[in-house]
Amino acid sequence: MSDIKLEGGCQCGALRYVLTAPPLMAYACHCSECRRISGSAFAVSCAALQDTMEITQGELARVEWTVESGAHRYGEFCSACGTRIRHGSVPEMGVYSVRGGTLDDQKWAEPMAHSWLASALDWFEPPKDALHYDGQPEDYGPIMERYAARMKLG
Repeated sequence: MSDIKLEGGCQCGALRYVLTAPPLMAYACHCSECRRISGSAFAVSCAALQDTMEITQGELARVEWTVESGAHRYGEFCSACGTRIRHGSVPEMGVYSVRGGTLDDQKWAEPMAHSWLASALDWFEPPKDALHYDGQPEDYGPIMERYAARMKLG
């Protein structure tokens, strides 16, 4: 296990969390749902193992929905200010998608890949050196490898 301890929290400061290991990867998603959740052109998520994340202050609220494919998803957010903290799948898969903007140290939120570029807004041009996917990546290995190399994780 890593000796890295990353902290983060919501906009109002009522909710705080700690990650006891670095994220597995960071990526930007351009699907319509992520754009709506983020209120922007895309959302940056950091994949983190669930057992490495602890809420240290505050309360999470939860919303659940079903996506077009029929998959069941949930999002958890600060119950005081509504800042989205993380989301995942039902049934649980052991990984949270932690919103990159909630990390105190933003270097850990640098996306190594851009997914759902087929849905991206016309005016956005992804970085040429990032991995590009028209839809959902089938293999996350290349994204995790690039992230580990960039963050010098082993």
